[in-house]
Amino acid sequence: MAAIKVKLVKGLSGISADHRATVVGLGLKKTNSVKLLPDTPQTVGMISKVSYLIEWERVDAPAPAGRKARKKAAARS
Repeated sequence: MAAIKVKLVKGLSGISADHRATVVGLGLKKTNSVKLLPDTPQTVGMISKVSYLIEWERVDAPAPAGRKARKKAAARS
């Protein structure tokens, strides 16, 4: 499964609350912050909603493990 690299290129000043929440949901906090996300329909939908604020590209890196997978791995250890 591929991953998507997302970078916030515009500030959040003057942006509506739901678009701001979407950017935070993508894991982006400050301008020029970068996040590697799994390539899922949910992620692509969030990206399309705030496409005017971000730059993104598909990369051939392993998708990051989700929260459930990390918790499960930690419980095994």
